[in-house]
Amino acid sequence: MLLLLPALLAGCAQGPIPAAHRDFALEADTLLHGLGPGKTCRNDRDCQEGQARAVCTLGTCFGLLTTDERVTRALLVERLGLAERQVQTAAIKPLLAVLGNDMATTGQRIAAIDGLAAVQGKSGNAEVLDALRLLAAAKEESLAVTARLALGRLSDPAVRRELLEDLTRGTELLRAEAARALAPAVQDATVRAALMAALADGSPVVQLAALRALSPLAQDRAVSGKLGELAARTPAFRYEVEQLLPGGAK
Repeated sequence: MLLLLPALLAGCAQGPIPAAHRDFALEADTLLHGLGPGKTCRNDRDCQEGQARAVCTLGTCFGLLTTDERVTRALLVERLGLAERQVQTAAIKPLLAVLGNDMATTGQRIAAIDGLAAVQGKSGNAEVLDALRLLAAAKEESLAVTARLALGRLSDPAVRRELLEDLTRGTELLRAEAARALAPAVQDATVRAALMAALADGSPVVQLAALRALSPLAQDRAVSGKLGELAARTPAFRYEVEQLLPGGAK
């Protein structure tokens, strides 16, 4: 299903609708809640309100907070991140409400965290940042991990120490996600050193995440040396390293 994401995202494009004729709150609600069980669909085009599209699954239009499917959530987070600022702004309040709702499921809260992280880049909303930081200290580990990964992707230094610990002590999946979340802070010497060390991680998934996180600094002598060692040690990475260092991995 992951292979379908680019095609589905491409299907979002259509001619612009004048802002005066758009209901941004309705578009945000479409992305968050879909169109409900009363609306049947054959494809995502049947799930559209204005410029926003929910996802058609098994004949029903689902939104970020109403689906349990990971791939569907990832697609809707992507669409929310690409939405106009007015739509994103309209989505903030209901997403924050989910975080504060004791009746919300853990899955819905995780989806809300990812949604808030997707809109925060354009909104710069202090309330969003505070909410994510609060959840990064939550007792429920899945919420805390999701929040600090989101904050890392937003370049928030408040969670950098925890992410560095995740990079060395977490599960394979968490180590890889921590490497990706630390990528925006790759200019920091401590982060850079930790990512270079992760190139020798026992998991190729983590190695690849670290390689890509370090790619902006591929011309740095120390980084290029470590990348060259990785390519020599693991031929599967040779091509990707060569794209960063033409001839350097040969």
